[in-house]
Parts: sequence; C-alpha cells; structure tokens
Amino acid sequence: MEINLNNPYEAVIVERQTKTIDKLTVRSIVDFPLQKKVVAQIKELNDPVVLWEGDAYDTIGQWTDTDVQNRLNALYNA
Repeated sequence: MEINLNNPYEAVIVERQTKTIDKLTVRSIVDFPLQKKVVAQIKELNDPVVLWEGDAYDTIGQWTDTDVQNRLNALYNA
C-alpha cells in the first residue's frame, strides 16, 4: 500500500546506535503545570524523559525525589 502525502515529510535516517547504560544522572526536572507534564533531562540520554503527563500528572500530585527515582526505575529498570 502506498499513501501519497500532500505535504512531503522529511525524515532523518540514521544508523541505529546503542549504548549500555548502568546508571542515570538526572540533570534537571521541570514541572509544566499548565501542560500537566513533568520532564527530566538525563545526562546519559539524548532526549528528555517525560515522567508524568495528563492524568498521571494529576495522580502523582506533589511528587518527590523518591517518586522520580521510582518512575525512572519503572521506565528503565524493568
């Protein structure tokens, strides 16, 4: 199946790179209350990590460092 796009999409195609990570170093955590999102910058990862957003943001309420550790463990230590 082929789908013609009205507005061509430019994609960057790069060879997959992997890295074994045995620890995460949190550089910063930013809470965006109007967007209902908490984002962490992790030294070992290129992209920011969304810790909570939407309903999960409402559920977590006032998060702590322990909540951040638990969430990162849930995401990366499974």
